[in-house]
Amino acid sequence: MIYFDNAATSWPKPPEVSKSVLEAIEKAGNPGRGAHESALWSSYKLYETREKIASLFCIREPLRVAFTLNATHALNAAISLCMGEIITTSMEHNSVLRPLAKRGFYNTIQADQKGRLDPERLIDAMSGITGAVVMTHASNVTGIVNDIKVVGEACRKKGILFIVDAAQTAGVIDINVNEMNIDILCFTGHKGLFGLQGTGGIYVAPHVRLKPFMHGGSGSRSFDINHPVDMPECFEAGTMNTHGIAALNAGVEFVQKVGVRNIERHEARLREYFVSKVSDIPGVRIYDDSRCRHVGVVSITIPGADCSSISNYLSKRGIATRPGFHCAPLAHKTIGTEETGTVRFSFGYFNKFEEIDYACNVLEEYIKEHVG
Repeated sequence: MIYFDNAATSWPKPPEVSKSVLEAIEKAGNPGRGAHESALWSSYKLYETREKIASLFCIREPLRVAFTLNATHALNAAISLCMGEIITTSMEHNSVLRPLAKRGFYNTIQADQKGRLDPERLIDAMSGITGAVVMTHASNVTGIVNDIKVVGEACRKKGILFIVDAAQTAGVIDINVNEMNIDILCFTGHKGLFGLQGTGGIYVAPHVRLKPFMHGGSGSRSFDINHPVDMPECFEAGTMNTHGIAALNAGVEFVQKVGVRNIERHEARLREYFVSKVSDIPGVRIYDDSRCRHVGVVSITIPGADCSSISNYLSKRGIATRPGFHCAPLAHKTIGTEETGTVRFSFGYFNKFEEIDYACNVLEEYIKEHVG
């Protein structure tokens, strides 16, 4: 299989990730729930993983990182902390849009027709009633990377909580929570960090007032009827996914060994090569903005062809892509694909240029057989 669906989940995983899961199966107990060897092994593995994540995102205190099920879990927890009006954008995933719709009292800033966000529009929308800004670091539809540093600086000056969805950028784009003035960073483990599905995390800055999102066992303070409000226990109710976190540990270590900038550079080259090649195919429309920095995501359509039909044809030829709306309805309205969706190609560190050559040849065959 030629795998171009890394925006959904990365594949393949580095060999170290598989080995770490097997090690956890053999050694893991329940972290924080015992003084025996397997429980202590798990507690150490969790803390070691916090340290690696903290190092990756320039977080000063590893205990400010809590583990979650995914970025959606983290974003719901983050939004539950917000007071006042929330400002967001038209390029968000449903993991932001749905909890905001349920909560109410939010303002959506529109991107341009190519999906590019002007940070000054977000800054101009900030007012005395604004309590938080929630925005994606990079779109999962267009791949455009947003200038979160500029927005973060404005939020810090105005005392507004700044929440960043790093589902598409963690492990792919350098993130420094201090330089970018990020108050809450939400990320998933199974994409750019090469971990398993069912893992993710949330960083919360020391000055943010905490409130548990879930309530349950914490491994400590058992006689207190209230769930702890300290990090990381505040967001870690119940038994942690030690096996998944062990895999995340290995995934983050792999990212650090290769280097985030090297990963971004490789994915950028793949994306540029694909855009160049597919631009030469008559009948293909590319949703791209050359002015912007991107992660390795490109959406295309072929007018007159159904996106599911295109993706299915590619799949039968051994190429994995994703058709549809990618859980980002406002993004598709923004770029004009709300009726059709797109076929999304998303490249990862293990993809090769010759795979793109083959995919473009198959696209040409599809057009000859079904359109032209």
